[in-house]
Amino acid sequence: MTIGGSTHFSVFLLVAIIFLCSSSKTLNATCYASEKQALMDFKKDLKDPYGRLSSWIHDVDCCKWDGVVCSNRSGRVIQLHLQSPAREIDVVGDEVLADPKSPLSGKISHSLQNLTHLHYLDLSLNNFSGIPIPSFIGSLRSLRYLNLSGAGFQGMVPYQLGNLSSLRTLSVRREVWQPPTLRADNWQWLAGLFNLEHLDMSGVNLRLASNWLELINTIPSLVEIHLSSCQLDLISHHIGRDTFVFHANFSSLTVLDLSGNFLGPVVPRWIFGLTALASLDLSGNLFEGPLPRGSWNLTSLQHLDLSLNYLNGSLPNELVHLNNLISLNLRENDFDGFLEGIWNWSSLTSLDLSENNFATFLPSQLSTLTALISLDLHGNHFRGSIPRSIANISNLQYLDLSNNNLSSSLPSEVFTS
Repeated sequence: MTIGGSTHFSVFLLVAIIFLCSSSKTLNATCYASEKQALMDFKKDLKDPYGRLSSWIHDVDCCKWDGVVCSNRSGRVIQLHLQSPAREIDVVGDEVLADPKSPLSGKISHSLQNLTHLHYLDLSLNNFSGIPIPSFIGSLRSLRYLNLSGAGFQGMVPYQLGNLSSLRTLSVRREVWQPPTLRADNWQWLAGLFNLEHLDMSGVNLRLASNWLELINTIPSLVEIHLSSCQLDLISHHIGRDTFVFHANFSSLTVLDLSGNFLGPVVPRWIFGLTALASLDLSGNLFEGPLPRGSWNLTSLQHLDLSLNYLNGSLPNELVHLNNLISLNLRENDFDGFLEGIWNWSSLTSLDLSENNFATFLPSQLSTLTALISLDLHGNHFRGSIPRSIANISNLQYLDLSNNNLSSSLPSEVFTS
């Protein structure tokens, strides 16, 4: 019995040693020779004046190269982090404009197709000016993250990207300093991205993609949609001033940015049923008339931007129920009437009602917005004296009451608080 027990223990010990040895090998796995060669060929077609790829040499394991991540188990290349660092160059309104600090340029080699296990590719903020997005990227079927934003690509967004059914994030936005030469005339391929969670095509010309709304509505997994300044319209959804019934399938959507398009004249009602929405930007869309009344189910909303439109009338009572608002921007509209119902927004840090037609007295209840950091009411017709209670907003850092009809100066307490 003792001998048999010793034999079993010896076998167990041998198996354990073999397992530990094999585990240590996987933890120190080196990259495949074929994938190293693919990366070397990729580097060969690039222009790298800043030496960002100087660590990419034959004598070094490619898993140790800058920007390359390999699987610890297999040694396969699974991530390429080749985004260019950005530097701030200007501030326009609330937006910081930046350009690449040390961009790569040149061409994208077909050798990338040999990285069959790649699931993360970031080439953003480089300078591939004058070349289209390579259609062969659609053959990288393992991709879950693809970021080509601000990289200077031109021409048509390739429909082959629709083959990337594992994709969770797709970002091909054009930055504001770049020419508007990236476009997509047909969006049918988008329906193939049924696992997509983050979509950013801001600045891409989508004017001819007339069925854009129906197509993104087929992807219920979407969490963020950024389609700013894409020349979109909703003309097919309007009959006069009445809107077709549209059943949005965006139950997971938390961020919706449709700013700078042509979605007017009526704010689409389906937007007000997006219960998970935390951020909504509809600025600069030629909306006019009053905001729709009725059921607003935006119970999770924290950021609302309706600025730069032609909206008018009084602020709807439905705003009262947006108890989680952190920022509200209604700048440059034609709103008027009384400021009722906004005094329960205990989380509000930024309120911009500038350049509207408010002509009432400044209410003393402003002081109940205790979290306010920025308050901009300039360019209205507010009258009367400035309430002394405004000094009770202890967190206030920015205040603009200029170009109104106010009959008093700021209370001295504002300057001492």
